[in-house]
Amino acid sequence: MSRSCIVVGAGPAGLTAAYRLANAGVRVTVLEAAPYIGGRTRTEHVDGFVINTGAGLIADFYTATLPLLRELGLRLVSPRPQAGVAATAYGKFPLEIGSVRGVLRFPLVRWPGKVRAAILPARTLVGRRSHVADVAALARYDRGQTIEQWARRWAGDAAYQYLVRPAVETFFYFGCEEASAALGRSLVRHGFRWQMQMIANGMGAFCDALAQRLDVRTGCRVGSIQIGADGVAVRHAGGTVEADYAVLALPASAAARVDGALLEADREDLRSVRYAPNIVLFFGYERPITVQYPSVVPSGPGRHPIASVATTSRWVSDYVPEGKELVVIHGSAWRSAELIEREPDQVVAALRADAEEIFGRLADPDWIRMYPRAEATVIPSPGHYRRMRAFLRRPRQRLLFAGDWLTGSTIEGAVRTGLAAAEKILALTA
Repeated sequence: MSRSCIVVGAGPAGLTAAYRLANAGVRVTVLEAAPYIGGRTRTEHVDGFVINTGAGLIADFYTATLPLLRELGLRLVSPRPQAGVAATAYGKFPLEIGSVRGVLRFPLVRWPGKVRAAILPARTLVGRRSHVADVAALARYDRGQTIEQWARRWAGDAAYQYLVRPAVETFFYFGCEEASAALGRSLVRHGFRWQMQMIANGMGAFCDALAQRLDVRTGCRVGSIQIGADGVAVRHAGGTVEADYAVLALPASAAARVDGALLEADREDLRSVRYAPNIVLFFGYERPITVQYPSVVPSGPGRHPIASVATTSRWVSDYVPEGKELVVIHGSAWRSAELIEREPDQVVAALRADAEEIFGRLADPDWIRMYPRAEATVIPSPGHYRRMRAFLRRPRQRLLFAGDWLTGSTIEGAVRTGLAAAEKILALTA
């Protein structure tokens, strides 16, 4: 019997679902509102520079993503270690979050705090383990505490400020006081000795490869979904498409605005998902530049306007032509929220000044690219994972959901939810 599915959203979650369904013989149509695919994984290529406008990292514990990348034939590169430092009120100090030796060497935390921080991974292995993209496992540890409360209790104030915060806020942009302790536990469990990788042609190559043999229609913003006894009708900017099933793989905020068939309980859960904004600046140099430290993150008490500043050439040489340089500046969520509505030149000036406070003076770039996102990463507030687990447990027949908002913002979360939605449809049609 012929089977068909409409996938709404051409980011990693939606395209993973579509790819899996198409490989199983399902006729799939993908609808994307934007004029391009990839969502928050889009890559731009500028005169030989590779610019990941959103997500860029693949971790070695991404057990669903890595086999898919191999299946697609995408080449991964391992970034070379950089001499990263933490910028504090007392100066700059080497900081190796993923190394027990690095934690024990950090000078601004007393030995009892260092030891407690170093043995945190062992504490997370007691009882059931949690994975950063497994919402069911995360829900078990989502007990109302924030990362701040959990880390202060187990590691002490100094270790929290100087070691835990950089490990979280550098990558997710939001503050540890906003996020569930379940996320902190899972990150600490993965934290030591994990290896990061990057796609040689940029993260956007992932979605490009997934979409290669799919019917993907861009510029098709979906307005409503109707479910009938025999199938699903999806109305979009260019008309209406019908199929046996649909997968809604939009950001939670966009999914909540779709009219029609959504349960009211689903809509309430979608509206509850919070996002952190982020502005990322790329300073391109058509020449080598000299920097004291290739990578700097803020550390210590207080609000930090910058999440990280890093050069690219020594980290992943595939992304920068020889003899040139690319500096990447990530604004923190609260600072990005302050700046995101301002004129671009004002944003660039403000974030450059913030970055120079921790990184040192930046040479004037030959070109600048800026990518502001009001919804860059999901903030998994206390209770988020338990709510998403309940969301996923609701019985569904025709309309399925996928997206990193179900698990927290990682490529692995997007891939897992896309695969889960596809497998559910295949089970229903078996």
